[in-house]
Amino acid sequence: MKLYYSKLQIELTRRCNQSCIHCCRGNYQNIDLTEEIIDSFFEKNDIYYISNLLFSGGEPTLNGKMLEYIVDKIIKKEIPVDMFMLSINGLTYSKELINGLNKLQKYIISKSEIPRYKAGLLMISQDQFHKKANKKVIEKLKDLPYFSPVEKYTIGEKNILPYGRALENGLSKHQLDLSDLTNYQKNYSIKKYEGTTYLVIDYQYISANGNVINNGCESYDLMDEYTLGNVQEQSIEEIYIKNKSKKLVLK
Repeated sequence: MKLYYSKLQIELTRRCNQSCIHCCRGNYQNIDLTEEIIDSFFEKNDIYYISNLLFSGGEPTLNGKMLEYIVDKIIKKEIPVDMFMLSINGLTYSKELINGLNKLQKYIISKSEIPRYKAGLLMISQDQFHKKANKKVIEKLKDLPYFSPVEKYTIGEKNILPYGRALENGLSKHQLDLSDLTNYQKNYSIKKYEGTTYLVIDYQYISANGNVINNGCESYDLMDEYTLGNVQEQSIEEIYIKNKSKKLVLK
């Protein structure tokens, strides 16, 4: 069965060089994505297509070499990708991360007629909670065609998620809702086309520890508690088939 991703988000690390009081992740953890986890994911699965490839953390620049490693895997396997996106805090620069993004942009353009500036998007989080970005970092990024200029903006209460440090600090007005974590069945379908079967996934989050999660907006503790499985132990097809006959329930 081939995998068709509308959105695939990969967490490069759970480390961070900030401790923002609004962070939905909670306290950062000393966990990095590894080559072994990525190897298992690409070896166990026949990935046909990725429309949107998202990278996240923690702070992605703290494990930039893994982004480049992922991109090299995608290029070697000739997996079509439409576009990429990630956000960093602008405090540190990672040569490996930028090398990976440059390779990915060039690869996307070579496989399609997408304009250079639409192949991807690199942003810096600049709001009332984040520290001001490092000017030297911005200087190194400013000429990249996929880099979005830094703009200061304010995050309103309605946009702060009720998880992690935001929940602890009483910053969100939303009620705790874990349905997006547990209702994984709405996130995929199985389709056949010209004799080939596809597992079509609307959105999937792969954590730095290899856990497969239905939604990547909650705290690390919740994501680990409600994981569907781990890419080192099973293929994505096996993970969904294993869980197909049961419904994840809130504990």
